[in-house]
Amino acid sequence: MDSKIKVRLSLYGLISAISYIFLILTPRPGISIPIFIIVQVVSIFLIVRNREEVKNKKGILVMLPIFILSLNNFISGSNLWWGVNYFVIIILYSVMILMFNDKLTLQKLNLEHGFHIIVNIFKPFVNFKVPFKWCTANSKNESKRLLAGRIIIGVLISIPCVIFLIMMLSSADMIFYESSVSLSSWITSLFDFIYVYKFIIGTIAGLYLFGHLYSLFVEKEINHSIKPLSDLFSKKLKGDVIISNILLVSILLVYTIFIGIQFKYLFAEGNLPYGLNYSEYARRGFFELVFLSVLNIALILMTTYLLKEKIYVEKCKWAQLTKSMMIYLCILTGIMLISSFYRMMLYDNEYGFTRLRILVYLFLIFEALGLAATLIYIIKHNFNILAIYSTIGLIYYLTLNVIQIDNIIAKRNIDMYFAGQTETIDMNYLMSLSIDAAPQIMRLLSSDVEIITKTNARIYLDEMNSLYNDDVSWRSYNLSIDKTRKLLNEN
Repeated sequence: MDSKIKVRLSLYGLISAISYIFLILTPRPGISIPIFIIVQVVSIFLIVRNREEVKNKKGILVMLPIFILSLNNFISGSNLWWGVNYFVIIILYSVMILMFNDKLTLQKLNLEHGFHIIVNIFKPFVNFKVPFKWCTANSKNESKRLLAGRIIIGVLISIPCVIFLIMMLSSADMIFYESSVSLSSWITSLFDFIYVYKFIIGTIAGLYLFGHLYSLFVEKEINHSIKPLSDLFSKKLKGDVIISNILLVSILLVYTIFIGIQFKYLFAEGNLPYGLNYSEYARRGFFELVFLSVLNIALILMTTYLLKEKIYVEKCKWAQLTKSMMIYLCILTGIMLISSFYRMMLYDNEYGFTRLRILVYLFLIFEALGLAATLIYIIKHNFNILAIYSTIGLIYYLTLNVIQIDNIIAKRNIDMYFAGQTETIDMNYLMSLSIDAAPQIMRLLSSDVEIITKTNARIYLDEMNSLYNDDVSWRSYNLSIDKTRKLLNEN
């Protein structure tokens, strides 16, 4: 490795460590996180550009979803996704490095690539020692090492002498004593736990990011322990058409009866038995339906994988029947998704929104997109469905990060309360929401609201005011918090 790239990588690791300490390890990080990601994008671009070792420079486009995830700390006051975002960003960094190495392309994404993404997450730890090796390698000259040793000995001898002199001079002069006390306090503050903690975590972050980019510029032998697993992925499993068809027929028969009941009682709003009301009927079995819809998609993928040659190459009649049944299963799954969506709509019309219900609504929408892709995949079978699922899943998660879920919940439930759809409002739940909900909860201070609800709203707003009304660093600037703080001050 040439000295030029060594300098660039060393600077990248140093910049990453310092910016992580300054921008991430700060109380309530806000705008500082997107700034940190921008620093990363610029630094990585300057390192990989015009380098032959980096085979696919389009990998830097992975920083776009990472930047979108970082915006969550800037536009929302909720910490719902903070922990998960760290994990997702680490995975995306691993994807970016593999794309740089041309070891991963989204068009050819498969299960083996997923395994390598996970393994690549841990590889940077092996490279932690590299910067220290570079430092010792630069001091192989005997005279330089002797000079360094003499300097260290001189410092070690000087420290006790300086301490002794300071003690003696402090007792001789009060002004000098006060100055030495101030200096001592400043030196002690540098070794405060929080600074030591930030230094350690920042150093680890810098070394980890350094280790990722370093792997781009070194050729390593293939780890032979991974070969058996690669062989496993390369083996093609084959299924039996008759067995698959019997399984599909039995499943489709049950689903067809179930869908018939849905049309009779749920969609057509027939008279419900057993004294059930529609909100109770909608609630029961909802999550089971969502789980079964996911299971159906998995069954379709497994069947197309096991019978791929017989369905799409040989095209035998029994395999074509399998294909038709899978298309029918897709249609039934779509109806189940509509049923799930309709059930949830009936239920939240009665009880309002919660975080879980919002997440499920969005999941159903994106699952419907995945199901549509699955139907096309069964018919044409000319694209990588795993890459499509991964893209849809990433967009789903990015969507969760850029919308203010708590604000949507509070607005919906308070609108229902004012419209008379509900006689009471669950203030205990609303008070558990983040500051994103504060602008909506502020509406409950109006004169036509019952006194208990109004009192709880005031308690919540007072708590938010005490938590977020203090002056903070620019690094903690957050759009949602700033907007709410201004509203609280005006009211």
